[in-house]
Amino acid sequence: MKVLLLLCFVAFAHSRQISFTNRCSQDVWVSPLTNAQGPPHPDGIRRLANGATHVYQISDAGWGGRFWPKTGCDANGQNCEVGQSVDPCLPTGCDPPAETKVEFFFPPITNTDDVWYDVSLVDGYSLPAQIIPDQNGGACVPTHCAVSLDACPQNDLEVGDLRVIKNGRTVACLAPCKKWNYPPPFGHGRPEDIEPGLWLCCPTPPIDPLACRAGLVVRTAYVDLVHRTCPSAYSYSYDDEAGLHNCPTNTNFAVTFCP
Repeated sequence: MKVLLLLCFVAFAHSRQISFTNRCSQDVWVSPLTNAQGPPHPDGIRRLANGATHVYQISDAGWGGRFWPKTGCDANGQNCEVGQSVDPCLPTGCDPPAETKVEFFFPPITNTDDVWYDVSLVDGYSLPAQIIPDQNGGACVPTHCAVSLDACPQNDLEVGDLRVIKNGRTVACLAPCKKWNYPPPFGHGRPEDIEPGLWLCCPTPPIDPLACRAGLVVRTAYVDLVHRTCPSAYSYSYDDEAGLHNCPTNTNFAVTFCP
């Protein structure tokens, strides 16, 4: 029995996790997407009613990817009113990827490298989100964003109205790059390699991080709004100094939508 208890303790001590809690007034479906080099997370999409929590366990082998909230979905977490931005898309096409995203990269548990995480508004934002690590110190800090959809810029430089409007209401706010390159009716469908898309999206090459940080995107109303309202979140591709955070590899995280 002592050996069994010791084995259980070791397994628990080496486990890492991300807990998701929904404080929104409506049901939220948490949707994970693994980075290209890894398998899908086995938990898949999870529905959270108001006040509910689900814990995603992280493999000791490591995991990297993103999660985002969807609303108005069917029983399988698909056909969503908001957030159906990857296949299977709606009959009318995919939503633009304007949801608020939370992103993580966990190295293997045996690796001494840090866990990296962020609240990303690089494509846009929808619901408020917060990440709290169970450790604190240095760059290992809480990060959140609760910018209002009512504040979404309606006349931002050369891209215009950034609101994503469905059924007569604003459901998300597109970042300037996404407004530029996403197909109509939500965006302009223009290539990133011509101006001003070149300086809104900062494709590398030819735009390096330093040039991007000194370029047009930082002068947009959208980036200004995010920096003022959500100073610890990512607002554009190379917003690393504000948005990217790291913690020791054995850190657990608590994510809340509508904190």
